[in-house]
Amino acid sequence: MGKYISRRLAIAIPMIVAISMVTFLFINLAPGDPIDAMLDPEELYAMTEKQVESLRRHYGLDKPLPVRYALWLAQVVRGNFGYSYYTYDAVLREIAVRVMPTVELTLTALALGTVIGVAFGVVSALRQYSILDYVLSVASLFGLAIPTFFFALVALYLFAVVFPILPVFGMSTTGFFPLHDNLYHLIMPAGVLSLDLMASVTRYTRTAMLEVLNSDYVTTARAKGLSEHVVIGRHAFRNALLPLITITTLRLPYLFGGAIIVETMFSWPGMGLLAVDSIHARDYPVLMGLTFFVAVLVLFSNLLADIMYAYADPRIRYG
Repeated sequence: MGKYISRRLAIAIPMIVAISMVTFLFINLAPGDPIDAMLDPEELYAMTEKQVESLRRHYGLDKPLPVRYALWLAQVVRGNFGYSYYTYDAVLREIAVRVMPTVELTLTALALGTVIGVAFGVVSALRQYSILDYVLSVASLFGLAIPTFFFALVALYLFAVVFPILPVFGMSTTGFFPLHDNLYHLIMPAGVLSLDLMASVTRYTRTAMLEVLNSDYVTTARAKGLSEHVVIGRHAFRNALLPLITITTLRLPYLFGGAIIVETMFSWPGMGLLAVDSIHARDYPVLMGLTFFVAVLVLFSNLLADIMYAYADPRIRYG
């Protein structure tokens, strides 16, 4: 297993470099540049071409793309991922400030979506073709078909306008940050973010459990006189874990993508909101740092899935 992990980590390095090259190219080929975003149209109109070029030279935007990428890569090696065009702070420090709110939001959504989705999927499989099965199947289809921003708008309308029982914006009440207040603010954004994962896990769990429940070894376990709890928990559910591991671990990067929408709509001060602000400001170094973070997260999720496979199914071994 150790050799396998080392090999995967060695392969990940050139993959991350290739992803960063493509991302850097497309970010810098987008229309406009940071100078256009920094200045008001009137200020930009009043400046001479020489002044604009001086600003571009100050931020290194006058250099060719390969040179700018090499300079950015040198900053990555130093560990700061460059400096923001607006705050002049190290990108790594800016991301570090925002990473914990996003981790809190996404891990809560991951836990909610996985636990509730698995429970719904198991119940749906055990009550196949019942009214409850149909209700859960239709609900999961709605969860997959309707985009996250729509659920966010519905949640904002229901729990902030019709029944004003939940806070709408931010991580806590201004000037007040105890744990229960933070959790109170977390309910709505984490719940909205977990719906898509919950729907996927419900459907995958139902399919996996139905396949396992009809297998010979489950029939044999029941013939031995084992209780239904033992048959379901020890024999059926464990063998249905592999597809669940896939959908759960590989959904983690998608949760970070969904967090961009949720954090923006609920003013949650995480990396998603930082990404939106950086896009509006064309803050290239921050965007590159966030993309680098997500690329590492995707590769880590794949590696985590492989490791969990080996522990869930002893027949799987990586040499």
